[in-house]
Amino acid sequence: MLSLLKTAWLFIRQNDVPTIWRALMSQEAHPLLQFVKYGLCGVLAAVTHNLIMATLSLTLFPAGKGMVADGVAISEALRGHNLVLNNAIAWPFGTIVAYWLNIRFVFTPGRHSRLVEMVLFWVVSAIGFFPGAYVVQWMAEDLSLPSTVAQLGFVFTSVAVNFLTRKFVIFKV
Repeated sequence: MLSLLKTAWLFIRQNDVPTIWRALMSQEAHPLLQFVKYGLCGVLAAVTHNLIMATLSLTLFPAGKGMVADGVAISEALRGHNLVLNNAIAWPFGTIVAYWLNIRFVFTPGRHSRLVEMVLFWVVSAIGFFPGAYVVQWMAEDLSLPSTVAQLGFVFTSVAVNFLTRKFVIFKV
């Protein structure tokens, strides 16, 4: 890892901004730049997912700590259930954004056919989703943490699975 950091730092010091930008936009970017791009794409996908999740949590399926539905404060169990439901509804939208950004800016498609690649991408996303759903519900119901904190648990749990699986299983290395 230290070698990767040194190589990346040397590249940045030896090149001008347009060269660095071209390298950043290339799918053959240095692994550190590739990881940074993956992170930025992930942030955009997470923003998409979380905006949808938050909108649902504030409107259709209340999921905020202390929220009231039908004149009654929602229970921790209902809040946890609604957090999982809202995340399940938001998940496909975030996954679509992630897939498009990843094939456009991060990874090189072609290890598999487009259909197999998309199916694997969704399977990997689901593998990250289900532990995240467990964590968000556990943090909301059992630990009684605020929904925003529980949602961070969902995000971190999901991201932990996705990068390496996508890099080494789905796309060309």
